[in-house]
Amino acid sequence: MSYKSPRYWALVTVKNGEMTIVESLESIMRQSVEPSLVCVVNDGSTDSTSNLLFKLKDSYQNIHIITLEDKGYDSRRIVHNWNIACDYVKKSGKEYDYLLISSDDVVLPKEYVERLIQEMSIDPKLAVVSGNRGLAQSDFISLPEGAGRLIRVSFFSQIGYRHPPYYGYEPWILYKALQMGYRIRKLADLKYEHKRTFGVGHQFIEYGPAMRCLGYHPIFVLARVVRNILTNKTGISKSASLRMLFDYLFEGKWKDDPYFQYFDPELREFIRNLQKQRLFRKLTMI
Repeated sequence: MSYKSPRYWALVTVKNGEMTIVESLESIMRQSVEPSLVCVVNDGSTDSTSNLLFKLKDSYQNIHIITLEDKGYDSRRIVHNWNIACDYVKKSGKEYDYLLISSDDVVLPKEYVERLIQEMSIDPKLAVVSGNRGLAQSDFISLPEGAGRLIRVSFFSQIGYRHPPYYGYEPWILYKALQMGYRIRKLADLKYEHKRTFGVGHQFIEYGPAMRCLGYHPIFVLARVVRNILTNKTGISKSASLRMLFDYLFEGKWKDDPYFQYFDPELREFIRNLQKQRLFRKLTMI
């Protein structure tokens, strides 16, 4: 079977994305390996996004639009919107091999998905893979990016075909894959573009509680914050890095937030042990 044969669907979330949504969606529709479906979740946009989406739908029949009520901006709604799209696809009964997660400001090169599918086809244990948006990795392991990642559906089905609606949902699926014996990868040479400045929407407010929910090792968190402050290559400001550390250390401020919930002890222990191994390897290289 050619690596061009598998079917994939793309998930795109948007809120007030009139400046970027057309270029973003067209970069998906014009991939060398075309998507079988593009499911766009419009999170109550109040600008011209809705009109632009329906114009695009006239040109591309495989676009499906889900329009939600405007409830203001809250970055925590992203995972909620992802799951709405996943539930729609699951209920449709249609089968796909891969899921591409993107966003309203992501622009992909034409061969992007073809390259990711090729990697997946070569390695059947590769569960999640992405290209590189050009920022330095603020971790000791090269984790796939958020928007721009391709997920193997057979693996995704094993974990419920949805993401947990809690802080840390993006890295959760990566560590879950590793815990289950799969592999993950970020292709450093496969560049793509985010049109908006990294962090302009969420301001990194989820990073601290996410690391706490996932059970990150304290020394690992400290090393990550120090690196952010010293290098200025990750796109995370000094003030945001310090807030990450504060939010990780003082979980009491999150106790009444239903979005703050510890993941299962086995996964938390797995993550912490993995990070201890990474820290040891890093120290032995110095």
